[in-house]
This record gives sequence, C-alpha cells and structure tokens, in this order.
Amino acid sequence: MPKQSVLFQAFNRGVISRLALARVDLQRLALSAEEQTNWMPRMLGPMMLRAGTAYLGTTRNNLRAKMIPFIFSNADTALIEVTTGMIRVLVSDQPVTRVAVSSAVTNGGFTTDLSGWTDADEVGSVSSWQAGGFLSLVGTGSGAAIRRQQVSVSDVGKQHALRIVVNRGPILLRVGSSAGADDYIREASLATGSHSLTFTPSGDFHIQLFSRTTNAAYVDSIQVEAAGVMELPSPWFEVDLPRIRHTQSGDVIFLACENYQQRRLERRAGNSWSLVLYSSSTGPYLLENTSNTTITASGLTGNISLSSSTPIFRSNNVGSIYKISSIGQRTTAVITAGNQFSDPIRVTGVGSSRIFTRTVSGTFVATVRLQRSVGAIGAWENIDSFTAPSSGSHNDELDNQIIFYRLGVVAGEFTSGSITVDLIYTLGSITGVARATAVLSETVVEAEVLKSLGGTAATEVWSEGAWSDRRGWPTSTALYEGRLWWAGKDKNWGSVSDAFDNFDPETEGDSGPINRSIGSGPVDTINWLLPLQRLVIGGQGAEISARSSSFDEPLTSSNYNIKECSTQGSSAVAGIKIDSLGLFVQKSGTRVFELAFDGNVYDYSTNDLTLLCPEIGEPGFTHLAVQRQPDTRAHCVRGDGRVAVMVYDKLENVRCFVLVETDGEVEDVAVLPGTVEDNVYYTVKRVINGSTVRYREKWARESECRGGTISKCADAHVVYQGVATTVITGLSHLEGKTVVVWADGRDAGTATVSGGQVTLATAASNVVVGLGYRARFKSSKLAYASALGTALLQRKRISQIGFALADTHKQGIRYGQDYTTMDDLPAIEDYELVGNEVWDTYDKETIEFPGSWDTDSRVCLEANAPRPATVLGMAFVIETNDKS
Repeated sequence: MPKQSVLFQAFNRGVISRLALARVDLQRLALSAEEQTNWMPRMLGPMMLRAGTAYLGTTRNNLRAKMIPFIFSNADTALIEVTTGMIRVLVSDQPVTRVAVSSAVTNGGFTTDLSGWTDADEVGSVSSWQAGGFLSLVGTGSGAAIRRQQVSVSDVGKQHALRIVVNRGPILLRVGSSAGADDYIREASLATGSHSLTFTPSGDFHIQLFSRTTNAAYVDSIQVEAAGVMELPSPWFEVDLPRIRHTQSGDVIFLACENYQQRRLERRAGNSWSLVLYSSSTGPYLLENTSNTTITASGLTGNISLSSSTPIFRSNNVGSIYKISSIGQRTTAVITAGNQFSDPIRVTGVGSSRIFTRTVSGTFVATVRLQRSVGAIGAWENIDSFTAPSSGSHNDELDNQIIFYRLGVVAGEFTSGSITVDLIYTLGSITGVARATAVLSETVVEAEVLKSLGGTAATEVWSEGAWSDRRGWPTSTALYEGRLWWAGKDKNWGSVSDAFDNFDPETEGDSGPINRSIGSGPVDTINWLLPLQRLVIGGQGAEISARSSSFDEPLTSSNYNIKECSTQGSSAVAGIKIDSLGLFVQKSGTRVFELAFDGNVYDYSTNDLTLLCPEIGEPGFTHLAVQRQPDTRAHCVRGDGRVAVMVYDKLENVRCFVLVETDGEVEDVAVLPGTVEDNVYYTVKRVINGSTVRYREKWARESECRGGTISKCADAHVVYQGVATTVITGLSHLEGKTVVVWADGRDAGTATVSGGQVTLATAASNVVVGLGYRARFKSSKLAYASALGTALLQRKRISQIGFALADTHKQGIRYGQDYTTMDDLPAIEDYELVGNEVWDTYDKETIEFPGSWDTDSRVCLEANAPRPATVLGMAFVIETNDKS
C-alpha cells in the first residue's frame, strides 16, 4: 500500500462551498476547509481558537442597537449606541454619565411664563413667553434678545451638565461666573435639537440665553441634568437602524436615514454632546419655477407669511426652504449700535434708471452714513450723512457702472436710540431664503426668513428646496474631496468646498456646490456612498462612479460626470472602505463584492469575494465592518446571528472566509482603532434565565488569549484579579448559564451561575469566567493528486498525524476523521504525564490517527474554550489502496 506524507501548512484559505469540493484541479482548494468555525486564521498561515468577548453591559433597555464609531484620533474615540428613540455615547467602553448635584434652574420648562428669568433685552429686541411653553427670542439682526438667570451652587467643584432643548434654533448660550460671562461654557450656537453641555463651577453660575436673529428662536427647556446615563432623544425606530448612514468630520458625525431629515451629532469639550437637525439655509434647490405661479412675501426679515397664487403648499412642506428673487430691491435694518449697516443694494444702468430712495427714521443720537462701494462689495466710502430722520432719493449719475449702496452707523458715531433705515431701488433683484414653519392652507404658509428678502411684490422667480418631508431626504452621506456629499431621490449633492452646510448656487468657481441627477435605474434610495479614489454611489440596480475628466482632477460643478461601473446592484447594507478598495453586499443580500480600480477600463469594477463559498451568506448579510489590525478582517454579520469573517489581503490574494458563532445571535458590529490590535465590538442577543437580553461585548486581544495567567477564551466574560478566593461574583448577566473558568493559568472546569456568582474548587487570584464555545475545522477532500498524492474516489486512510503548535493547552486539540470519533493530544509526552498547562511550542513526532478506509477521508480538528490553541501546521500520512 503506497504511503504519502502530506504537509498542511496554511489555514488561511477559508471555507469553500461543498459544491466545489470535487474541484481537485484548483490548487487553491487543497488547503481550504469545508468547515472552519471559531478558528481565526492569520495572514501568515496559522489559525487559533478565536478570542473571547468581554461583557461590557447591556444596550439601553436591552433594545436592538446600532453602533456607530466616533474617531477623532486613534487615542480619542467613542461608540455611539443608537436604539429606538434614543442615543447613548460610550467612552472607554462605558456610557457617558452625569453625577448628582443639587443645583437647579428655576422655571427651566417655561411652562406658563418667564418667572425666574431676568430680561436683559438690547434695544429693539424682544424676549417673551410663547404659548406651548417656550422662551421666544427675537433680535434685531445686531441687537440681542436676552434672558438671564443666576443659579445657586452648593456642589462647588463638581461637574454639572445642562440639558437644553431648542425647538427652533439657533440660539446662543453663555454660562459664566457672572452675568453675561462665558468662562464656564464659551459662547455656543445651539441648533434645533437636544444638548447636554458640561462645566465645573467654582461657585454660583449665570446662564444667558440669547439670539440676534430677526426671526424668532424658541427654547423649549433648560435644566440641570439628573444623575445617570446621558441620553439624547433621536427620531429613529428599530426598523430604521440598518438604514442609518454616517460620515465624520472632526467633532461632528453627519447622519442620514431614509425618510428622515439629516442629523448632526456634535461633541464639545468635557464630554458635551448634542444631537441636532442638519439644515442648510442655502439649498440645494429643485429647478426654478417655470409656471406663472407667484409667491408674495409679507415682509423682508423675521417671521413672515408666504402666499402663492396657486395651491402649491402641502402639510408636509413644513421645513421646506424657498429661494425667492424679488422684483426690485429693498433692504431694511434696525440700527442700535455703531458698526451696523443694512444689506446693500446693487445699482446699474444710466440716467434716471439709477435713482433709488433712502429713508432714515426713529429717535436717536447718531450719525447715519450713506456709503457706496464701486464694482464689488468691500471698499466702502461715505457719500452722505444724516443726524435726524430723513427721506429722499439719490441719483449718483455714474452711468454704466455697478455701484453698491448701504445705510448705517460707523463705529464711534452712535450714542443712543433706535434707527430704522431703508433702501428701495425699483430695478434689479435680491435673492432671499425663507423656511416654512407652518402650513395654513394650500396657498399660505408661515415662514422664517433665513436670508433677507428683497421685496414684498409677487414674483414668479422662486425655487423650492430639494429636501423636505414632501420631497424626501437623502439616504446616504460621505465626505469626499473637501465636500460633504448627500445622495438619494435620484440626486447627488456636493456642498461648497470646505463648507459642509453650504449649497449656495450663487457661489462661483470650482468651489461651488454640485447638484446632479443620477439618471437611470432604481436610484430613489442610495444605499451607500464610498469615497474611494473616485466617489462611488451604491444604487439598488448599479454601482455608479462620479468622476472628473481626468483621474487626478477634483470634481467640480463644471467637471463632473457619472458612469455605471457595475450593474450588480447593492442591498440595504452600508458598504465599507479598505484603503482604495470598497466592499459591499450585492442586491441579493447574500454575496460580498469588491470594488477595485481596473486599469483596463480606467474605472472601478466588481469582483465576487464569495465566489468559492456562496452559501456563506445565504441567511443574508445585515452589517459590515472592517478591522485592520492584527490583520485586515471584514466582519460580515448574517441574519442568523453568526458572523462570516473574511481575512483579506488583495496583494497576497488572501480572501479567507470563516464563521464565528456564540451562544446567542450577533446583531451588530463596530470597530475602533487600537494600539496593537483594533477594538472589535459586537452587540449580541442572548437568552439568559428565560429573558432576552442584548449585550455589548468586546473582542479580547489575541495576545490575551494564549494561555497566560489571564486567558480570555470565553464569551461575555468577566475578569477577576485580586486576593485568592473561591467565590467569583459579578456574573448576574449569565445567571443560570453553565460557564467555563480559567483560573491562575489553568482550565478550572465548568460551573453554573447562581445568584450572580460561581464557586471554584480551588481559590484563585486571576480568574476569567464566561460562556464556552467550540472551534471546528474540517478539511476539504484530500484528493489533489499533485499536491497531496491521492486521487478523487480512491480509497484512502489517514494513519498518522503530527502537529506544529504554539500557545496551546496540552489537551487543547482533538482530532479525527469526523467529529464523532476523535482523539485527544497524547496524555504522555517525553515519558511524563502532561498537565493542565499550556505548551509554548509543540513540535513532536507523528502520532496515530483514528482513521478508517474511505474514499473521502478528512482531517477534523476541534478546540474548546477556555483552552487556547494555535495550529501552525500539521503533517499526516495517507495510505492509499489501488482497489476501490
């Protein structure tokens, strides 16, 4: 009987489909596996019993959660936990909390009035109580509406947090040690949403809420936060969580989700966080009106009404913005201090067409200047002055020149009073912006002016904003080439360069915004945007490359085109970026594809990474995340709660899929950078003591799973280090479960958690307790004639096997032809009984293998937590029989 010695020295080929097991012509499949579960291959070739997971805590109310990484720097990270209706922030793996203090804001809910608040309004500004329980702040544009309160503090030196809910922003906030000061919280602009802002007072503190805008800003409430976990209300439900897309710039995460207005998650100093509406006052817009429908504004600034000549408004237009170009130009302003001016008018033409009127009114002691700037705004010069109310017309007789005019008071020339100035010019146009705040009928809406309008006459020149509850919201977002991009509803929008909330179409040059249609196919929902070497758009029916005319040129409004680079289509799973490559789930939901730049077509093309194991995604992928250290690994969460981990390296042609499973269902994954190894987080649904719970768990580092005094090969584990004891507590999260124990460098067997604790047979001072798990490896068919020396369908028997191991428990590996009949590692080595310790290295002669004659002989390996095991390679002897 011929014998053949076979060397199996790499375990990084991963799982292949059982339908491919007979492909003995493919050299790659010789080292593949039919099953490789809970073994983690390394790029170099070995595989180890995967690391366990540490128990960090539960999700909020054990609800399904989505984890979003916040990465300001490698050393400054956080996890954002999103559940139904709420967001929590986790720093150093624990939720951000607020401590108990006795300080309290008087009448912070503004329930019936503004009692407890001091009126400090500047001239012309008004702060008042608004029905519904709001503080209303209406400024003059330069003067501020202000309310203040002094709060008594007995907990001096203890961190306080203010919870501020802004119903209609922005409002300005200062917190300081005296009235109007901001030495505790620097003057901050707070947008519409919820804010949790911290500071540490050394005595009583003073709150100042104020606004200078002429449109009303509403504060819903301001309170000193109670002790406990900081939570910010969010609009999303459980069904929405997989649809949330995010991108980060500095301390801000931008969030998109189908059917919801975008949000901004903002961090400030001292673990202060805000979740607010993302809104732009400058667009983007739909096409300009081409009908004869006119819109008439009731005013130029502040809170006004918009009336249309035909029924164009709907109830879901609340929040819509309208860009309105006036017939003629009018600007107005209320001056209450020096260095305040009206917006300018632009005068052109010849002769009497250049005449404009100016009006100065009010009671004041000041000098009002009429100023002009030639050709462009900026170089202002005084041409007239007024020290009392006055009105009249002006003709500069500067035919065929473009001149800008404004009225106001220069610094040092204001003493007292309030001055109203107006400029009216019948020619030209001013473009302003207003946002609908309430729909009164199909022809009338209430609105707030975001950019001063230029007239109150009916005009046909207007555009509606592209985003609203009526028109829809973007479904994906990304930062690319210095622009913030949004996509969805058949559109792709890029902001003004380096101005992430600016889509002003009047911005000139290459920095101007980009507003383009995507075109054909099902593109109503864009599943993802990937900022690769090109911006790739993941549509439901195709992958679309946004590109300039030259590969190295940036995208601009005049140098932008889109091409389909693939027609695979994507599912509703966010794609991930790996250097210049992208990974995404194909529209079937079961395949993972790679996006790589193809020099043959000079664009991105796709490649099926699951080609050799298509079944690995058949339950459907739900989440993707990439880990870069110690190897590049894509964690692909499946709908059945298992994770297909792909060890990936394009240059080395490693695309190795293995499965990770635990006593429960993995529902989400997130990765944060680490120093030696990245930090991998799972959200796991488990059934504990008859109840469904959801735990936040963190992968241990591989260096912590090698069998030392502390070895973390257990799931949902806790670690005890201290005085030697037989009672390990803190295990209520595993109540009723049978757990494995690693104590002082040895496998201490199993125990059942009762009363949140277990009792050890022997006292120990270094203990890891958690759920056990099993690792299984089943080789592919050993029938690769040139590689393994046997033939397909030839009877064979594995008679001997040998292992090269590292950091492996002396009884950490079981082996056999199947999982039913398996042998342990030898109980005697070098004429001595092996103990309950760990081999640093193991390199022994071959030993007998429990194999039988079969045409389909296999090698099966098994390891069980908490016993560590790392297989560097194995050699086995195959005996063949020429007779079938």
